[in-house]
Amino acid sequence: MIIEAVKNIVWGMPTIGIILSVGVYFTVKSGWFPIRGIREIVRGTFGSLGRANQNNGVSPFMAVATAVGGTVGVGSIIGVSYAIAAGGAGSLFWMWLSGFFGMMTKYAEVYITLNHRVKTENGFAGGAMYCLKELGYKRLAVLFCVFCLGASVGAGNLAQTNSVAVIMSGIGFPPLLTAALLAFFFAVIIFGGQKKIAGVSAVIVPLVSLIYLLCAVYIILLHRSGLPDAFARIFKEAFGIKAAAGGISGAMISQAIKVGFARGVFSNEAGIGSSPIAHTAAEDATPHTQGMWGIMEIFIDTFVVTTLTGVLLLCAGTEDIGALFAQCFGRIGKPLLAVLLTVFAYASMISWCFYSEGCILFLTDKKIFLTLYRVLSVAAAFFGAIASVRLIWDIADIFNGLMILPNMFLLFLRRNEITRRG
Repeated sequence: MIIEAVKNIVWGMPTIGIILSVGVYFTVKSGWFPIRGIREIVRGTFGSLGRANQNNGVSPFMAVATAVGGTVGVGSIIGVSYAIAAGGAGSLFWMWLSGFFGMMTKYAEVYITLNHRVKTENGFAGGAMYCLKELGYKRLAVLFCVFCLGASVGAGNLAQTNSVAVIMSGIGFPPLLTAALLAFFFAVIIFGGQKKIAGVSAVIVPLVSLIYLLCAVYIILLHRSGLPDAFARIFKEAFGIKAAAGGISGAMISQAIKVGFARGVFSNEAGIGSSPIAHTAAEDATPHTQGMWGIMEIFIDTFVVTTLTGVLLLCAGTEDIGALFAQCFGRIGKPLLAVLLTVFAYASMISWCFYSEGCILFLTDKKIFLTLYRVLSVAAAFFGAIASVRLIWDIADIFNGLMILPNMFLLFLRRNEITRRG
């Protein structure tokens, strides 16, 4: 299949090597800041939530909630199940690795884009496209925007609604009804503009994330006897160790790495350059503070939500999270998961809409194009619920991977702006 072949090229070892190399570079250059600066990061992020926003625009927390809405969600739940099914338990290890080194990649891209954002009549705007244009790479900036718009439709709409439709069909909802409801409520929010999107994200993302985490911890406690075997599988399969023969499989290692990195980047978006678009809209923010929030985003997504999801699936010995919720919570299990996934998907959809609107405003000041994009997004949200599962995830992976290339080029050009801290 052509789309699958393109995905395998985009997510080949060269792309993975670039992502890992950039992450290692910034991590080492910062003096291992995500580890050494834990106290400063916590103080500068969650410790600053009591500060009031002095403007009527997008607050730093609203910007962060929008970015987290685009990361924590379907990719951290259904995506993990898909990763274990396609790449084995070892793919979780490579998701951890991409997440750890992705922390400073996310810090760097947020720091650089805030350092070069511009003031507009509607507030601040920025992103890789503005930085590339400033450096004289206008065509590459346009290409980044095109890729972002494609990723918005693929990762931001199609993959989200598709996952929701699958789980909703398990509790008796026809895919067409799910598609219609998601598209309707999606339209209600996105036609309200970027500030409304950020405001909604600030409310629903923290609440739903907390509920899901409590459910995940409860399920793990019920299956805690499987914890040792779960972690043993993660590390053995990460390095291709076959359980039966005790040998080492190079194909298993390669598949685990590819799937782990692809699903990890789909989930935490480190290196894609999408979430910095939300961060640059924050009114009262500094590059360093929002960069630390970027680190925290990766931590929450990869080392909390993704890890708990992967561990609970491995402890229970299943890849069907819907059946697992039904087993642990009885009759309300599947409906509960369906509601959580729907809200997570909704948050991701409106977050990606925020990113894309930033790209459209960079490309043109004609509002008709914003309207056309919103109409297309609503249509994609509807179509995603009735399309092929495998096709949807392949399209999402392709556009995510394409965004990485111009963004990594920018990070290379601006690498000297990130200095060792403390």
